[in-house]
Amino acid sequence: MNYASIVRVLAFIMLILAGSAVLPVLVAVIAGETDQVVALSVTAISIAVLASSVLLLTPKPKRKARPSDALAVVILWWFLSPVAAALPFVVGVADVSLFHAIHEAAACLTTSGQSVIRIEGNAWPVSLIVWRAVLHILGCLASITMAASVLAALNLGGPGIHRTVLFTLPETSFFDAVPRVAKSVFYMMAVCLIVLIGLLILAGVPFPRAVGDAVSAITTGVVDPLAMKRAILPPFPGIILGIGMIVGALGLAVWLPLKDRQPRTALFDPETITFVALIIVFAVMVLPTGVLFGDGIAWSVSAMSTSGLALTNPALRESIPLPILVLPALIGGSALSAAGGVKIARLIVLARRAGQEFRQLGYRRSVLGFRFRDRELDERSVIGVWVYLVAYIVAVFMVMIGFSFLNLPFDETIRLSIGGLTNSGGLLLGHTEGLDGGATSLLVLSMVLGRLEILAVIPALSPSFWRG
Repeated sequence: MNYASIVRVLAFIMLILAGSAVLPVLVAVIAGETDQVVALSVTAISIAVLASSVLLLTPKPKRKARPSDALAVVILWWFLSPVAAALPFVVGVADVSLFHAIHEAAACLTTSGQSVIRIEGNAWPVSLIVWRAVLHILGCLASITMAASVLAALNLGGPGIHRTVLFTLPETSFFDAVPRVAKSVFYMMAVCLIVLIGLLILAGVPFPRAVGDAVSAITTGVVDPLAMKRAILPPFPGIILGIGMIVGALGLAVWLPLKDRQPRTALFDPETITFVALIIVFAVMVLPTGVLFGDGIAWSVSAMSTSGLALTNPALRESIPLPILVLPALIGGSALSAAGGVKIARLIVLARRAGQEFRQLGYRRSVLGFRFRDRELDERSVIGVWVYLVAYIVAVFMVMIGFSFLNLPFDETIRLSIGGLTNSGGLLLGHTEGLDGGATSLLVLSMVLGRLEILAVIPALSPSFWRG
């Protein structure tokens, strides 16, 4: 294990977290929010001083970093960053416990988005909402960069699932190739955000809400902590926002072709086609409950993207049977997006492998193969997907058992465990109030595990991993 590389890279990423507090500080100064100016400034300065000291005191690595070193950075980042980002919620809001502040930061960074902080009169400081938005953007950027580089290099969750043209394993230190991926993802996110904000404003949405909803859609989270209490957007801007949520949930599956000016490739990508088909399927499934088809489409877009941003009456969710309600979140979006869930690419691989088996029933000696995105996939790919699926199911049951020991109702244990592991705000919004310290800690852990795609944290449980 290259500890020098791990510590230095982690310190550098923490400096980025500190720098991201500059915008909320400026907003707090303009809005005259003195408490938040102090809280956000203290956060930025504290993280910057600590990270800079670590960079100065840690010697430069004498050997090149490997993918396993990058995985260690990723694991440490997801567990440490919510603690570092929680300070503005502790200092800037009265009577907020440390557990709730860490939960708030973790929900934003993992793009789950639900809020457990209650402010008198629901008068949220503007700067803290901006801080939530910044954390969503950082979390989305970290999630996609991690998937397209670290998970791709380690072949976790099925070889080929996370591969893109953005990343090639370098002959030098592994971390030399990661900034290129992060820059590309950031630029594509920025373009999508600017376009979506512009379209929403042209459709008559006020600027603050347009920005918040655009960030929510692209990062697949809920920026506004009072999202459930807002009026639903009119049909036209609602359709624009829904398209933005689909684009955010598909991530690099559509961003890369659009960047290369190949909209046809983006439209006919296997994940795009499957995602749209599943939206229609789930809309049809809820018709027997009395939900109109248009409302069903609106709900399924929100549920499949795991954003929780309501395009129709939020109370509609409560009329849908729980097994159907959680199913879209379990599937989720693209493997190269911030959406949670098992991911569509893995389901496509399993479905094609199943189809191959059925075809071979009639031709026992036939030799058949199947492809995904112009790549031939072998048995190792399928085994990797199956291992991931089994690990995901086991994680869901383990978290459910944990919540059940905390004396929560059965329906709540299902909702919280699946909502946490899939980073689905739609399942968690309105259901995290009144959680004690134990339940809050378990929910934070499940959100982080979901963002790490579960398999990534398994090596960290072995002492040999840290010994290198």
